[in-house]
Amino acid sequence: MARPEKYTEDEYLSWVESQVVSGRSVKDIKAAELQKAVGGKYSRCQEVLAQAQDRFVEQQSDSTPPMPVWFRDFVTRLSEQTREAAESQWFKVGRGINESIKDATVIFEDRQADYESRLSEQLDQIRTLEANDDDQAAQIEQLQTQLSKALGEVSDQKSDNAGLKSEVSGWKQQKADFDVQLSTAREDLKASERAVAEARSERDILKGKVQAYESPKK
Repeated sequence: MARPEKYTEDEYLSWVESQVVSGRSVKDIKAAELQKAVGGKYSRCQEVLAQAQDRFVEQQSDSTPPMPVWFRDFVTRLSEQTREAAESQWFKVGRGINESIKDATVIFEDRQADYESRLSEQLDQIRTLEANDDDQAAQIEQLQTQLSKALGEVSDQKSDNAGLKSEVSGWKQQKADFDVQLSTAREDLKASERAVAEARSERDILKGKVQAYESPKK
């Protein structure tokens, strides 16, 4: 015994009808949409949708009478009039478009000429700045050369000063040695002077004694 369907055919058809009423064509409705909106098996949705398509197509055929000849002629004349009116309007619109294009072209060319003039001025300024930069670079390079030379001279001067300081230090040491020797010589001289003075004193004493000894004999 087959299991009863959970969803009835009326439920499926009701949803399809709501889509048709909203403006959709029944041929555009897919089984997957019907299954997602209502539920049930995909095969069941396909079957119901096929029946619904046949039914709505028949209803549309039954409710729509055949188009009479006079109406077809009316539609044809209306189409021709519409085409002629559209063409006449297009001529006006086309002329307006051409005029707008010409005006826009003139404006564009004026702006382009202005931009090109500004660009030329900016390029001239850039070239001038580049030339100035080249001159400044040459001056900077010359100054760097002079600075390097001056630093070399300072380094040489420092070396010379170091040599002079070393010589001065040697001279100071020699002077200190000379001062010591001079002080020693002065001490020796003083000692010699004292010895000479003592010798002279002894000589005078002896001379006095000799004179005293010789005086009685006369």
